[in-house]
Amino acid sequence: MKVLIVLFALGVLLQCEAKQLSRCELVRELRKHGFPEEQNERLHAGVCLVENESSRRTDIVSGPNSDGSRDYGLFQINDRYWCSSTSQPGKDCNVTCKQLLSDNISKAAACAKKIYQRHGFDAWYGWKNKCRGKPLPDISSCKK
Repeated sequence: MKVLIVLFALGVLLQCEAKQLSRCELVRELRKHGFPEEQNERLHAGVCLVENESSRRTDIVSGPNSDGSRDYGLFQINDRYWCSSTSQPGKDCNVTCKQLLSDNISKAAACAKKIYQRHGFDAWYGWKNKCRGKPLPDISSCKK
């Protein structure tokens, strides 16, 4: 019973920190973190990716995947290569996976840009399956 109470309390605490961004909030955050609009519609593509990976939520942890790994946060960044599932920052983005679950998306955005630089959007199944070759989200109503 005590375990259930602790798990419930943790769930409530984590839920309080969770945020679901509106499309325009996401656009503003991506702009703030240097996602360019001009280069192959990368901002539009980033919005599509996030909408299909996490539904614009900062608190999502999914998995386990077929290899036992999990995906974290707004960009669904994988712990196999990119973030450390321990309390010490590590792996290629030098962050903990928990840091990717923050409403402050600075670390998640920096890591996503690093992944993009190495692999492009094809690093994400949400992009490959739902965005590539399809109409990208309309963000024209999201002011600069």
